[in-house]
Amino acid sequence: MGTSAMIGIHNPKDGTVTASYCHYDGYVEGVGRTLVEHYNHQYDANIVANGGYVSSLDSDYLVSRQCAVHNEPAISYKSITAYLERGSAYSGAEYLYIWDGEAWYFAPTDADIGFEEVAINLKKVA
Repeated sequence: MGTSAMIGIHNPKDGTVTASYCHYDGYVEGVGRTLVEHYNHQYDANIVANGGYVSSLDSDYLVSRQCAVHNEPAISYKSITAYLERGSAYSGAEYLYIWDGEAWYFAPTDADIGFEEVAINLKKVA
């Protein structure tokens, strides 16, 4: 069984969040680390969040898309709050990730802690 995640990007102009589903390795040491190490710029964050379903997130996004077993589009949420409240409803995502324009943040969907910065949490477990 996979640890699923939603990977989102916040649009500060209208407050919306656009997010794509990732089926495997959604935990911080998996998807979180890959986001920080390979998608840590606005352009790359935009591609992964808007690209739609991926089975797993590879360091090369084209590989991620080629290996995807479904072709589902990204999902839009009207706000960060809506994303936090309903992001897990999409296929049972266990982690929510969001790019704020400068860094990646995550929130486990089974806890009411809000978002924490991914890079800081990677240092805690390293």
